[in-house]
Amino acid sequence: MLEALDLDAVQQRVYEALVDGAVTVPELQGGLGLSVPRLRSTLRALEGLGLIERVVGGRREPDRFLPVEPDVAFSALLTAREEELQRARRHVHHLTARFRTTTEVRDPLDVVEVVVGRAAVIQQVDQLQRTARRLVRGIDRPPYVNSDPDRHDPRTGMMPLQAETMRRGVAYRALYDAEGLATFHSPHSDILACADLGEEARVLPHAPTKLLLADEQTGVLPLRTSPYEVASCIVVHASGLLEALCAFFEVLWERALPLSDFLSDTPHPAAHGLPPDDARLLALLATGLTDQVMARQLGVSHRTFQRRLSAVIERLGASTRFQLGMMAARLDIGGPGVQPGPDRVGP
Repeated sequence: MLEALDLDAVQQRVYEALVDGAVTVPELQGGLGLSVPRLRSTLRALEGLGLIERVVGGRREPDRFLPVEPDVAFSALLTAREEELQRARRHVHHLTARFRTTTEVRDPLDVVEVVVGRAAVIQQVDQLQRTARRLVRGIDRPPYVNSDPDRHDPRTGMMPLQAETMRRGVAYRALYDAEGLATFHSPHSDILACADLGEEARVLPHAPTKLLLADEQTGVLPLRTSPYEVASCIVVHASGLLEALCAFFEVLWERALPLSDFLSDTPHPAAHGLPPDDARLLALLATGLTDQVMARQLGVSHRTFQRRLSAVIERLGASTRFQLGMMAARLDIGGPGVQPGPDRVGP
């Protein structure tokens, strides 16, 4: 425990034995099992650090060693270590300024790195969170590279690194894919734990890609999205490309549904007495087809489709058509003949 103050294990054991009541070399030797030369050298070291005091014994009495009260004894050591850390912190800030100055004139080819291998991808994701100072933004969707049980808190299901990062004051904004949220997350464990630490969360019906952004300095996204895999990734450093990724996230954020709305209890449309045609309209809406294509699927004009859509929105109490689509996606409403095709649009 005291290694941070440059005490080795033997010095710590001897000091703690003195705190517990031992005062002479024979008493310490009997309790610790150390050789007399090792014990005496350790006592000299502790005395030099100002942690113990020697009381010279009489003609027939051994020297006695008394511990200085820990609050007093370690105060100077703690102060010195804190000053060292402050100097180190100032030097790190200086190095960061030099690094950023260098990166502003870096070769354009260095703006993007390709990382290959699952372990290397995990390392990049962890490093991004550790270097974040203000804000981490992410798009969460399957598959999950951090899905191993040892990568999660067994009690909350949350990744300890995210909890550690949030506790040091870094904000998190997460966009969850609706299917990934329903399949791989639990609103009563990891989602709740993230929310308790202050994570802002919204939901997309179909998240287009995984993405992680640290401030406006670094971004990580998969190298391939079709077929989807996480065996490789792209690391993007401060550049116009990273600015575009940040803007892309903000566009999706504005279109996403707040997590609280997504998780709120929503009655099944059948409970509202929806006619079969309106239920099919709702199912089509969940596929992301354009209005014109959905109107053709239903065999009605575009104007009639818009009128029926407005009526369904009003009947279900949705505030927007996007929220209505989220309801349909969450309830897994579908029917025969409802298949997304080439007219499908993004979230």
